[in-house]
Amino acid sequence: MLYIIAGEDIVSSRKKLTELLSEKQNTIRLDGTKATIAELDEALLGESLFSDSKVVVLENFSKLKPEAKVLDLIKKYSRTPVNGSKKSIEIILWDDVDISKKKFPKGVKLFNFLFPKFYYAFLDSFEPRSKDSLKLLRDVLKTFEPEQALYGLVRRIRQLLVMKSNNYSDFSEIKRMQSWQISKLRKQASLWSEEQLKKVFLELAELDEKIKTSSLSMPLASHLDILLLPDLN
Repeated sequence: MLYIIAGEDIVSSRKKLTELLSEKQNTIRLDGTKATIAELDEALLGESLFSDSKVVVLENFSKLKPEAKVLDLIKKYSRTPVNGSKKSIEIILWDDVDISKKKFPKGVKLFNFLFPKFYYAFLDSFEPRSKDSLKLLRDVLKTFEPEQALYGLVRRIRQLLVMKSNNYSDFSEIKRMQSWQISKLRKQASLWSEEQLKKVFLELAELDEKIKTSSLSMPLASHLDILLLPDLN
């Protein structure tokens, strides 16, 4: 069985991954930003000594290259049973980008966690001294957790910093975008200096670290409110 958990709403997608794994045993986890094709092949091929089934989780799978070899391995081993063996493999792919299941074998179970339009309107409103950002943030927080707003801002600022570079077309995240999306990002990036973006990015990274260490001095929503006050950015 093949599961794909993907989409920019990483808070929800992580919850789904945790939910799936809570029922699984004999799990092998790989990170596509660090693993190799050989390591993926070994994880999928290796026999389990104590169980007739195993679960292989590949996180950030779009980062593991070359993509064609990754897909070949996924297609080969997602068949159950594999090569006449009585043992079965469950493969779970997780990523923080939107994924189409067209390139994957039939029968794949896809969980794509996408944000609604008003969430992206909030990210698009992120401009210096913008009065709209704070209002739209509060609208977003009526539906989503503050962490989801934080991670969205981190991702957007990272994209804007990439657009400031002269080689943004080399980044895989940008390559997947349509021309109108790139134009919108370029326009938004032009409103900021690189120094401003780096400053905000570091402030958000500091908030993220404090979340992990439970050392926030006030609720995260309040920190985001202050960060987005028009007089401060």
